Amino acid sequence: MASDKAAEALPESELNALLRRVDWRFLLHTEEAPAVADMTAGKTSLAVRLIGAEGEPQPGMADLAAIGYPSRLALRGAVESVRPGGEVACAWRLPRPAAPRRVAARMRAAGLEDVRLLWPGPMPFGAPQFWLPLEGGAATAEMLSQRPPGSAFQAALRPLWRAVARAGLLSPLCAIGRRPGGGEIAREPSAIEAIFSPEAERLLLTGGKRSINKVVGLPYDEDGGKPAAVVKFARVASADEALDREAAALRAIEDRNPDLPGVPRLLEEGRRAGRRALVESALHGTPLIAGLTPERFEDLAGTVTHWLTELAGDAGPQEPGQWRERLVDGPLEAFERDFGRVVPTGLVAQARNALAGLGALPLVPEHRDCSPWNVVLSEGEPGLLDWESAEPRGLPGLDLAYFLANCAFVLDGALESGRTRQSYERLLDPSTPYGTIATRCEREYREALGLDPADLARLRLLAWLVHSQSDFRHTAMESGGRPRQENLRTSTYLGLVEAELQASPRP
Repeated sequence: MASDKAAEALPESELNALLRRVDWRFLLHTEEAPAVADMTAGKTSLAVRLIGAEGEPQPGMADLAAIGYPSRLALRGAVESVRPGGEVACAWRLPRPAAPRRVAARMRAAGLEDVRLLWPGPMPFGAPQFWLPLEGGAATAEMLSQRPPGSAFQAALRPLWRAVARAGLLSPLCAIGRRPGGGEIAREPSAIEAIFSPEAERLLLTGGKRSINKVVGLPYDEDGGKPAAVVKFARVASADEALDREAAALRAIEDRNPDLPGVPRLLEEGRRAGRRALVESALHGTPLIAGLTPERFEDLAGTVTHWLTELAGDAGPQEPGQWRERLVDGPLEAFERDFGRVVPTGLVAQARNALAGLGALPLVPEHRDCSPWNVVLSEGEPGLLDWESAEPRGLPGLDLAYFLANCAFVLDGALESGRTRQSYERLLDPSTPYGTIATRCEREYREALGLDPADLARLRLLAWLVHSQSDFRHTAMESGGRPRQENLRTSTYLGLVEAELQASPRP
């Protein structure tokens, strides 16, 4: 795929910005990277070429033709360039009166079918957070309900947005249509298409700040109810690997505990536009972070702690020789490689000595991103989203440490202020309000799993060593190479490693 080679040569910020211009590709029919007839210019052309197969297609044989605003002349050339069954994508940034109605009519007059129009919102400039279909209304209602106005000004913008939409003046816009026919190319719908059907109203959620963030597709049926399934698409090759991990984790959890609520079920696997795709059962609910307050912290933390004990199950302890190299030595070596040049002398040895004391432990599913923004609550019961970082046969305690720490960070505003280490030090102190709650949750968890208190402290340390790897990768992506020492020195997880090593185990 051309995008793999071209993407590697681009700085992360540029790659991310370009790929987000063409997230509409996940609405195409093709499973593999399309052969593209590119009739665009500027940044749009750069983006389109990132998602296409290598080489130029023969005239009339392209899988996809990409153009700007579909004038009759440009549209005629695009239709002639694609094979029967191929598709035409049009994208333009400046508002035009009644553009959705006029464009749809013009594309159908040119012989295209399955015409879909999308608005990449919410801002006319910057990376889209979603691609909203302009036909139908279920996706619009869902989007507005998920993004309540945060101020009187934002509330006042809602009627204005509806007025602009009715006038056909939204911008930017994208339109996709398919050339009929196909002959021998025609085929039965793929497993992904059967659920994420072109006949359905389909919303794309495209949040996140990096190219590795996945696109989430939501298909709405005719009754307008909440989607029963979600589709996750990878933007880049490394995200393909993340979806491989997610699929393996979900299969392992279902084999081990098929009746456990709050875990998505893997329904289908496949590809779309050259990238990995998964279909999972949808978990609906209110994000836990929306209700996380100092007053509710104890109740919410207790609920998630109990659920994590259910996730762990009743596996018996395994001797360290069966898991140490994979789950402890690997993260230690990565930490020393990534941070060894910026940590105080002796810190790595201190961490290694601390973890050497780990005794026999059960192997449990680790989510590895169990944070308040990945937990949803449905009738008070938790569900956990985004299993792409999961370790199906991991160690206990790491998810609990990560959840409690991130709750404290949110409540303290530590992520915004950069004072995560100070927030964590207070969490480690059982005499503080949040430390009291964390101590109680840890005691419930370790008693349910039969863990030694000292081992649970060591597992907290291991959690920050594991997560330091993602911190290093993200810093490297943003810097376009090996991170600077000053950037590594301010790593959130390095600060937590140091804080944990300086603290004594909780009783």
